[in-house]
Amino acid sequence: MTARRSSDWRLLAQQVTKEMDSEKLLILVTELNRALDEEFGASDQQRSPVEKPYNGKDTK
Repeated sequence: MTARRSSDWRLLAQQVTKEMDSEKLLILVTELNRALDEEFGASDQQRSPVEKPYNGKDTK
């Protein structure tokens, strides 16, 4: 782990908390996920599958 990588994901996390534009937020979150995967070595098997976002309706 390098100090640069460690600070990269931390910086991205800070930016995510402040971003108000949804398109920019999606880009930042995608970059944050990539940076965290690189930092902590998540494999494809360890990643959670992407689920559909909750739409406010009960699906039962």
